[in-house]
This record gives sequence, C-alpha cells and structure tokens, in this order.
Amino acid sequence: MESRPNILLLFTDQQRWDTLAAAGCPWMQTPNLDRLAARGTLFTQAFCNSPLCMPSRQSMLSGRYPASAGCTENGVEMREDMPHAATILGAAGYHTANIGKLHFKNHSHRDHRDPHPSYGFDTLLISDEPGMYEDPYSTWLKSRGLDDIRTWKLESFPGRGHDFRISGPSRKVTDPIPFEGPDDASHSSWVAQETCQFLSQHVNDPFFCIAGFFAPHSPVNPPQKWLDAYRDTEVPLPEMNDSERENLGLSDEEWISIRRAYYALVSHVDEELGRILDHLDNLGLTENTLVVFTSDHGDHLGDHGKIHKGPPGLDSCAHVPMIVSPPGSMEVPRGIRCNELVELVDFLPTCLDFARIPCPPFLQGKSLKPLVMDSGDEVFQRNSVFIEWRRAYEDGWKAVRTHEAWYARSRGGEEMLFDLREDPHQLTNVVEDPSYRDLWDQMRREMLAKIFEVEDQGRRASGRY
Repeated sequence: MESRPNILLLFTDQQRWDTLAAAGCPWMQTPNLDRLAARGTLFTQAFCNSPLCMPSRQSMLSGRYPASAGCTENGVEMREDMPHAATILGAAGYHTANIGKLHFKNHSHRDHRDPHPSYGFDTLLISDEPGMYEDPYSTWLKSRGLDDIRTWKLESFPGRGHDFRISGPSRKVTDPIPFEGPDDASHSSWVAQETCQFLSQHVNDPFFCIAGFFAPHSPVNPPQKWLDAYRDTEVPLPEMNDSERENLGLSDEEWISIRRAYYALVSHVDEELGRILDHLDNLGLTENTLVVFTSDHGDHLGDHGKIHKGPPGLDSCAHVPMIVSPPGSMEVPRGIRCNELVELVDFLPTCLDFARIPCPPFLQGKSLKPLVMDSGDEVFQRNSVFIEWRRAYEDGWKAVRTHEAWYARSRGGEEMLFDLREDPHQLTNVVEDPSYRDLWDQMRREMLAKIFEVEDQGRRASGRY
C-alpha cells in the first residue's frame, strides 16, 4: 500500500499577501518561497477567517470557522478536547509536532514554568513570544551564552504572583530595530534549526510538523544584512485616503523606511525557510512530503493609516500568502497560480485529502487538492470568503468578500461596502451611495447565506461539539 505523505506546515505570523516575488511583488527578495511556489500552487486569493492570531490559528488548525471553534478574539484559549490537525492526524498514525509559535494558550497571567498542555502533539517545543518567557528558545540562547540578546525583558508586578509586564524595544512596526545578536541566533533561525533536527529524527516516520515562525510579527528586528539588502529598494507606499493619511502622521519617507524593514524581516524568514527546504531535499523527504506555507493574518503596514491587524478584516490584514506544494513523487502541475477564493479553514481538509483520511463531518473548510491537481472549478466552488471577530459582550464584525466586492457589518449595525472592481484598495466606503444599492443588497444576501452556511453543525454531527 502506498505510504501516506508527510505534512510540513511552514507557518509565519502577521505576513501580508504581497510579500512574495512570485506573487508579482518585484520589491521582494524571497528566492526560497519562490522556488516552493514553482514546485506547487500559489493561491493568490487566500484569506484568514479572523484578523487576529488566536482565533485565526484555532480556526485554521481545527478546520472550523472561528465562532464554531469557540474563539473569535485573542485571549480565548483553545479547548483541550477540540479535535484539530494534531489529534486527527495523530489518530491516523502520524507523529505530530509543533516547533515555535502555536498560540493556543494565553501568554500572560500564567506561570510559564508549568507544563504546557500537549494538545495532542507528540513533540512540542513552544515558543509563542520569543524572549518574553523561559521557553525552549530562551534556553537555547542560554546554552550559547546569548541570553542577553532577548528582544524583551520581564519584570514581575509586585504582589501579582506570576503576572508580568514587558519592557524593552517597542513592538510597533513603526519602530524597526536591527536584531542585536548573531544572525543565526534569531528566533527564526532557532525554529529552522529545530525543524531540521526533527526531520532528521523522523525520516522513516509519517509526520505532521508545524514550523511556527514568530516573524514578521513585530518587533520588526531583521538582521542588519537584510536591512542593508533593502536599503535602496523601491517599495510601494501604503494605500490611504486623505482622512486616513492623518492617522499616524508619518511622512512618505518614514513609511518607506518602515516597509523596507518589514520586508527585510520577511527575507530573513525566507532565508531560514530555505534551510528547511534544503534539508528536506538532502534527506530525500521532498518526494513524499506535502509542504504548505501560509500566515495567520497580515499587517496593515500603513494601509488605511493603520498598523498591525484587527477587525473588520480589510484585505491589508486578512489577505495572506499561501503555497501548497504536493509531494515530489506526485504527477501534478507545478508552478501554478490559482485565483480561486480560498480560506485558512481549508488547510486541514486539504491535508486529510492528500493523506487519504476521511474528513470528519464537523470540518467546515474545503479541500484544495482538486485545485492543486488542476481538476478545475467544477469540484471546488466558493462565492465568498468569511471573516469574523467578536469580543464577548461587546461589539463584533462579520465580513464577506467576493472577487468583486467586500462587505462588513458590525454587531451595532455599522456597515462598510467596497466595490473592488473600482476600488481594489478599499479606500471609499460606498454603503451610503444610492448608485450601489444593488451591490449592497447582493452582499447583504451573501452574508446571510454565509452565516447559515458556517453555522456550527459539529455538535449534532459528532455528538459532542
């Protein structure tokens, strides 16, 4: 019987969709992600289902939309009994691993000396916030005599037990700084090293491994060599309308400098991803390994006069890069660009499809394998992607995006509508424009249909959820 493929997820944090040269971004230096794209399918219209870390990650790895997964806001921890990629693939005989960022649990208000729940992973090297807490990365730095280069320092709140406050460099993308240690001591380097070691130890095991990079999440601290590499690069300015331009009060020159530093950090991650891809090749594992690259969400990076991410889920923070590279032994089209609307919730069904494992009825995404196999749109059809965020007992947003339009409505009744055909950068809200009444009506109907489509059917389907 043909063996099941290994599955390797290269997972970054807060990486925008327009950060790959292969995606038509000539200002980027991403040779390793470009060669991965040449091996598989580059999805140009991939979107996260929530524009924040914890809900996006829980949704993606559980194969369920954020509300169904029980997390629509940062601060809500993953239930330990929630089925997800590690438990489902582990039950099928995979050795499961997470190296680096996972972010199923909160960072603050807990003692990090306590064991982290396994969440079904056989190998677990958690480093969700590099340098903040005692974790495998900080232990590795100590072993090299480099514990003084931590990005953050911690101080205890007096009388608050094991609660902490953070001191040190700013975590705003508007305050980039060079990494202060050797290039090979960065968190991205540590993730790459540990992932390579894991691969060497599991050459003969079917494995599911997440290489969880923290970058390019702020602080934006690339090695100096990558800052130098972008010193004279022409980069695009943020997209803002006149009112948004005043939000942060930064000049075009300042935004160019900020963006160059962010792109430099992406290139450092690309360099470390290249180490993993090379090691996969050298071990002979590429022939039987499904490799997926994506990010949990993007970063406004000045678009709309904003930084970081968050609701209502505009493209600048919801549109993410995604590459699916099938095992080298499979006869599939390579170097394909797919423009279908896809979501992070599709990740787990895709993995199960490639692994020939039945998809549980409570999963809500769709397998991307038909698109990767170039079997056409007849098998994979989606009218819109769905993005949601809600804070308990407070406001929330739900958004739908088609190829032609983007529409969002808040819990309080505020609405936003963008005609992407005329306004691809979402700069003019036309929800009050009478000439867009038909589009408004169409998108409201699409949202209602999507809400019914993504209702949590898991409780009834599984008897538990």
